[in-house]
Amino acid sequence: MSDRLKKHTVYLTDGIWQQLTREAVARGQNPSEFMRAAVEQHLTFHSGRGANPNRVAELAEFNQLVLDQILRRDFPDLREQVLDAVDKRLGKFHGR
Repeated sequence: MSDRLKKHTVYLTDGIWQQLTREAVARGQNPSEFMRAAVEQHLTFHSGRGANPNRVAELAEFNQLVLDQILRRDFPDLREQVLDAVDKRLGKFHGR
């Protein structure tokens, strides 16, 4: 496959285009760069070469359980403080 860029037409709703443009600007890219990266990531994931979302969820749950056990056993006085910090980070980085 050639790495040379070729022009193609894609039809998007105004809402999707606006969201795509906002995300691209936030990442210092133009919409075309952002769209190419998004399509490449989507194709990689769906071809089986990307992360398995079920496995990622299992690992995240395991890590949460282990960390909670360590906090309860070794740092019970810091547990609530750590959980509050996690909630803030989730909100900041993941819109929770």
